[in-house]
Amino acid sequence: MPNIRASRRDADRLWGVFGVALGATFVVWMVSWLVTGISEQDERCAQGMVGPGGRFRLEESSFPPNVSCVYEDGTTLSSAGTLVWIFWAAVVVLTVSGLGALALELTGVRGAKAASRLSRLAITGAAALAAVYALAFLTTGFPKSDPLQTCSAFTTGIYERAQSVHRTPFPAQTTCVYADGKTYDLVPGWMGTLEWTLLAATVVCAVGAVRAGRYADAGTGATPRVTEPDQSR
Repeated sequence: MPNIRASRRDADRLWGVFGVALGATFVVWMVSWLVTGISEQDERCAQGMVGPGGRFRLEESSFPPNVSCVYEDGTTLSSAGTLVWIFWAAVVVLTVSGLGALALELTGVRGAKAASRLSRLAITGAAALAAVYALAFLTTGFPKSDPLQTCSAFTTGIYERAQSVHRTPFPAQTTCVYADGKTYDLVPGWMGTLEWTLLAATVVCAVGAVRAGRYADAGTGATPRVTEPDQSR
């Protein structure tokens, strides 16, 4: 099965690239978070320490952490700067290598080795999903906690008491609802996307593992061919 072996070698290489890109994504995210926290970009823009001065709007993101001041003339000052481009480049490599590696794994979905590999991938995906899900709940606090505690102004930036807190089970989300109709999502949107992605990857790998296991069982149960002895002599 040279084609299957070649696919597995290529998959191993792509998983290696995936691991490096994943590490780079995490490191750049952490550095962006530190730089954004230290820079106090909104204060610097408001006091005219940077930029052309005048009116501006503030744009914030958590994926990656970044605060940008956008002025009326189009000038944009970003706290993370080039780290944003590096982060998204790493995300693109991460996505392409992960999808490519998974596709190669599924092309050779025959035999016990494929079943073992895909089972490990399914377990890894499920563990990652559980970790992200737990992190989302830890971020939003205990379900029955007081709305004032859950939707603190320090987190939301809204200095009024939330009227209610709406929670959705999957993807995990906690939304602060105010009397005037305003809402604030405590869990970043990208975490919901990540939860769906991990769930889909887990299901695909689990199905592939089951299919590969059936191929392996069918091959094991097959009747071996018996070579007849040579009677010509």
